[in-house]
Amino acid sequence: MVFPATEAVGLEASAEERFAVIDIGSNSIRLVVYDRLSRVPTIVFNEKVLCGLGRGLTETGRLDDAAVSMALSNLARFVTLSREMQVGHLDVVATAAVRDATNGREFVDMFERRSGIKVRVATGAEEAELAAAGVRSGIPDARGVIGDLGGGSLELVRVEPDRTMDHATLPLGPLRLAAWNRRRPSNSASRVDAYLRALPWLEEARGGTLYAVGGSWRAIARLHMAHMQYPLRVLHRFSVPYEEALEMAGFIARKRGKHLAGLANVGKERLELTPLAAFVMERVLRVMQPAELTFSALGLREGVVFSRLSEAVRKQDPLIEECRDIAAKRGRFAADGESLAMWMDPLFPGDGADEQRRRQAACWLADIA
Repeated sequence: MVFPATEAVGLEASAEERFAVIDIGSNSIRLVVYDRLSRVPTIVFNEKVLCGLGRGLTETGRLDDAAVSMALSNLARFVTLSREMQVGHLDVVATAAVRDATNGREFVDMFERRSGIKVRVATGAEEAELAAAGVRSGIPDARGVIGDLGGGSLELVRVEPDRTMDHATLPLGPLRLAAWNRRRPSNSASRVDAYLRALPWLEEARGGTLYAVGGSWRAIARLHMAHMQYPLRVLHRFSVPYEEALEMAGFIARKRGKHLAGLANVGKERLELTPLAAFVMERVLRVMQPAELTFSALGLREGVVFSRLSEAVRKQDPLIEECRDIAAKRGRFAADGESLAMWMDPLFPGDGADEQRRRQAACWLADIA
């Protein structure tokens, strides 16, 4: 056994060992294994299972029994995989569905008894902070509002570079909206808007950027890329101007999942919830009116990794650190991109900080292959 059977959530992780996160969400559970704990860790393994723990939660107040059985079975497999991959530290984090369900503690106890691994059941504030940390790990200069849509909840966080200002967790996940629609289908817009209008800082962030996090919102990005035949299918930091984003969200919100099939590489189970996710996005856009919508491939899991780093490492530039790491692994000689960049800087006296940063990254990669 690589990691202790009674591992506590607060233990320090070694920078030389593989680091893993299990995210127990309202719709899916996921295991991500990283090569080590670092500023820009490399993903070794990434698997998701759509269990639907939060289905029926609004009506019953409980985690679905069949989903619990499926989740426990796959979580046991995730733990076994982590051991086989020589993971040195494993963080297990549960979010809205487990937090809110009357049998959530029972589910956690069953997993902990069987695996010997402790589960961190994140509060709404903790979930919002982890999502913000994840976005900030890839977009250090993030300024605006981060929206992390899970199956059961929507976390909204107002951020400035290196600072979290306001946050809220709202019961606006697609699984909850599906339950509302079954009972009062005409009431959803006003109900969602009531939650959003209760956050005055959301309107105060008008003109900033809305950073979209979560599988269902990333599915919207993939659908939009496919629809507009966007040539570069890189989701992280894909940005859409406000008016275009509003039109995109409204269009998808009015479709049924089956009508979206075939447009992009999005699973059938995810497509079923995508129109509801687009509906929430549309309402948030209307209230906040950001200058643009930017999608982030990084969220809660990356926030868990980022929160484990020292303050000094968190301040490192992720682009430069990634290029430095590639140079160390694949360069022919001892790489020194910083010295090369300093030698070149006088040739470009008019360049600003962004141009200098990109040039330094290129200098680190100058001796690759």
